[in-house]
Amino acid sequence: MLPIPFEIMFLIVLILSIVSVIFWWVIFVFRAVKGKKSLQGEVMSESQPIVKEKEIIREIVKMRCPYCGNVYDETLDKCPHCGAKKP
Repeated sequence: MLPIPFEIMFLIVLILSIVSVIFWWVIFVFRAVKGKKSLQGEVMSESQPIVKEKEIIREIVKMRCPYCGNVYDETLDKCPHCGAKKP
C-alpha cells in the first residue's frame, strides 16, 4: 500500500473541517430560528391580560358607645351618632 501524500491528506482534513463547520452552523441557525418561534408564542401569550384575584377577608369588630348605646365600627375614633370619643 502506498503512503498518502501530504497535500492530499491536507485537502481531506481541510474539506472535513469545512463540512463540520457548515454542519454545526446549520444546526445553530436551526435552533436559533426554532427558539425565536417559541419566544414569539410566549410573547403572544404574555400580551393577553393576566387576571390575578386576591381575596381579602377582614373581620369587622363592632363596639357599643357607652354614652348613646349606638353600635359602630371599632376603627372609628368617635361615635357617628353622638360624636363621643372612643373610650
